[in-house]
Amino acid sequence: MRAKLTLYNKTRLIQDLKLSPQKEIDRLLTREHSDFQNLNNKYVYLNNNKNEEIKRRLHPLPENLENIKKIKKTNEYKGAVGELAAIKNLENLPQDYFLLNDLFLELNEYINFQGSRLRSAQIDHLVVGPTGVYIIEVKNWSYEYVQKVFNESSYTPYDQIQRSSYLIYRYLNSLKYGNTFQKIYFRLAKGEIRVKSIIAVTGADIPYIKEKHTAVVRSNELSDYIKKGSQSLSSEEAREIAEKLSSRVL
Repeated sequence: MRAKLTLYNKTRLIQDLKLSPQKEIDRLLTREHSDFQNLNNKYVYLNNNKNEEIKRRLHPLPENLENIKKIKKTNEYKGAVGELAAIKNLENLPQDYFLLNDLFLELNEYINFQGSRLRSAQIDHLVVGPTGVYIIEVKNWSYEYVQKVFNESSYTPYDQIQRSSYLIYRYLNSLKYGNTFQKIYFRLAKGEIRVKSIIAVTGADIPYIKEKHTAVVRSNELSDYIKKGSQSLSSEEAREIAEKLSSRVL
């Protein structure tokens, strides 16, 4: 339809030029003259008000720069920088590894985890490959904030990632917790899928706590750490797990 309309307009223009060439020329000249006049008026104004116009256009810049500085100090900005650094490094993994970002997982029912009820979790990054399934939580914290969190014994990254890891483990090994026949099938055929957890650090170092069974790795060393793990999944198993989880990506 658009092509037909364009052709019609061109045909009509040719007919107008044939029937009334001077009229069409005058119309085009009038439009060109109007455009030229507008440009000339802008030039005259800028030439006569150069300093005032420069001040007007530069006036908001200092305030904008201050706002940018404030944004760069926020936790949201620092978190985004950390996430990008981790993703960039994880993209170095071989093709038989699968990377899922912003994964939200919700079970059909609540489960018990360390004395509390657990049903859903938001996961920064999940990697599936020959060396296993990895849950990755990225932190770009200042030294002062790290000290505050761990000195006050508040909710640490270890607490967060352990909840996420257990939820993923229950989801991937659901038959282990099913009825009698499902449990038998799980033991005989399916086998356990283990889930490993990593805290990826971009900012200040986070204390390593051995009892938490969670690795603490610099973001720029993530892919190397994962590749060095012992092989626990075949390429087909890794693909099946990735496909099962990919539907949960936001």
